[in-house]
Amino acid sequence: MIHFSPLKRSAIDTLIRLERDTTPYSWTAQNLKNSFEASADCYLVQSEGESIGYYVVQRVLDEAELLNIVVFKPFQSQGFGSETMRKLKLELAGSRIKKLFLEVRASNEIAMALYEKMGFEVMHARRNYYRVEKQKAEDALIMRCYL
Repeated sequence: MIHFSPLKRSAIDTLIRLERDTTPYSWTAQNLKNSFEASADCYLVQSEGESIGYYVVQRVLDEAELLNIVVFKPFQSQGFGSETMRKLKLELAGSRIKKLFLEVRASNEIAMALYEKMGFEVMHARRNYYRVEKQKAEDALIMRCYL
């Protein structure tokens, strides 16, 4: 069983270090600080007292955008991503949010599978959106889910 608790600014550096060990495209501490300043909802995801990840969601009227969601490497492939998404969708729907949007790298097959399983569909692509040093640019897929 997981639960969410508001992220504390003092935890930012630790979370970003853990995220860097999880994905090659991790957020920076500044990305997370900017989310706080933009009044996004930043939550730590915990299970049995351990921090297993975090998410950042921005609400605007009856819509929300999932800006970042991370399950740290030691906790991946255990159903925590699905459980976090299910609980997040229920929470958002309970607060009168009708649609949830997100953006994902076209090459992120694991995330895409999770999002599709959770009812998201691709709306469109932003061609060559992600620039990666010494690599070809990559598309961003914009996905939507009705709650």
